Amino acid sequence: MKKLLIIGANPETISLIEKAKLMGIKTYVTDYNKMTYAKKFADVPCDVDGMDVDGLVDLVKREQIDGVLVGVAEALIPSYCKVCEILDYPCFASMEQFDIMICKDNFKNTCRKYDVPVVPEFSVNDLDSVVYPVVVKPVDSSSSKGISICQNRQELDVAIEKALSFSVRKKLLIEKYMPGLEVIIYYVIQDGEPTMVAMCDRYTSKEQKGITQLPSAYIFPSKHMERYKAEVDEKVKNMLRGMNVKNGVLFLQSFIEDGSVYIYEPGFRLNGAQEHMIVSELTGIDAKELLINYALNGKMSDKKVADRADPYFHGLWACKLSPLVKEGRIGHISGVEKIRRFNGVVGVNPNYEDGEVVAGLGTQRQMAANIFIVAPTKELLKERVDAAISEFKVTYDDGNNMLLHPFDTQIINNEY
Repeated sequence: MKKLLIIGANPETISLIEKAKLMGIKTYVTDYNKMTYAKKFADVPCDVDGMDVDGLVDLVKREQIDGVLVGVAEALIPSYCKVCEILDYPCFASMEQFDIMICKDNFKNTCRKYDVPVVPEFSVNDLDSVVYPVVVKPVDSSSSKGISICQNRQELDVAIEKALSFSVRKKLLIEKYMPGLEVIIYYVIQDGEPTMVAMCDRYTSKEQKGITQLPSAYIFPSKHMERYKAEVDEKVKNMLRGMNVKNGVLFLQSFIEDGSVYIYEPGFRLNGAQEHMIVSELTGIDAKELLINYALNGKMSDKKVADRADPYFHGLWACKLSPLVKEGRIGHISGVEKIRRFNGVVGVNPNYEDGEVVAGLGTQRQMAANIFIVAPTKELLKERVDAAISEFKVTYDDGNNMLLHPFDTQIINNEY
């Protein structure tokens, strides 16, 4: 039996652990937090800090582990690269490539080089020229940490200090605030050939004012796919080829403005939002399996991803529902097991257990769970999403509702 070390034990890593076990692989999962939830799913939970390269290398040697893979935590990617380099194990990208993908300024500069459209920004050296509203963000953080929306100079000054406090490089971006719909595009790169495998529309909650809008639902396939494929897809592929990316999985977060796509952030790793669950269910292309194969064998698959890809999902529909929760201590989460038995539900992945504390206003820590739903028609998709929303409950200790307002499912009927 082969052994795999997964670095990082975020709740979103559980599906990766379970996939490896289904593949007959012994899983070692490590994280500095001894009590983290995902470790409960590992064959061998480990307490080595994901930043401790020497400790990770010692663990691999001591346990005779065959491959190493990072989970969903972007901050652990440098450790992953260094461990693989020291051990001469397969790593799906170089640190130079990760430096472009991890740092928002490096990524945007690379996009411009290949004529890939990006969100307009303002110079941090000329704050008087800023046109409001704007979004201020650190160049090197993820999961919406350190991001602020500003309506005036006073708010901008505060936001700059906040962004710098979350930035290791002490750098930030000031970008035009884009109020339109968000879309996410997914690629698999196999043996140097990028393939678009999915595109969805990301609907956000407007309930919390003045902070980053968090997603409440993702609808597949995107209603803007034709425009993207015609205007942007080939430019992105040329960029990836120019960067000499050979293998890996990529998601691109973008905005729609006047019908055109503007990319604002990449993720060159397994997506913490776990949309790979839907892509796998409807196309058979499983990002988890591809990355596990690469970690152990240096090859993602003997089958060509391009031959199986269909971002239109063969006419099927899907939703990733992300119920959002307010800050505070969770008293009780209910409905999970019942929803798992609903027709069309691919999976239900809670991010919390009873008694845990939600902290991180305006970050992905407010996502209580990820619920993956598929259907043959948009009408049936709406029905299934409505049923899941009705059943999923999160309450405080006193029994009061802890959830923000749910996704408006009328959007499915009215806009698709």
